[in-house]
Amino acid sequence: MSNCKDQQGKILVRLTELYKKHRTLDSDIKEMYSRFERDELINRKKTEKLWLKDEIHRLESQLKAIE
Repeated sequence: MSNCKDQQGKILVRLTELYKKHRTLDSDIKEMYSRFERDELINRKKTEKLWLKDEIHRLESQLKAIE
């Protein structure tokens, strides 16, 4: 039981970090659009944001399976 709580705690900490990074990337992308940055730079940020979203979804699913 304790191991389950430890695992949940680790996942929650990681999710918090990923949510923060995801929000930061969103802000960065909006700012890059306003500065008319090159599309390839914006696309890299978007790809990173999508990767984070996938990781968030995976961890959320894992967390639900533990509960």
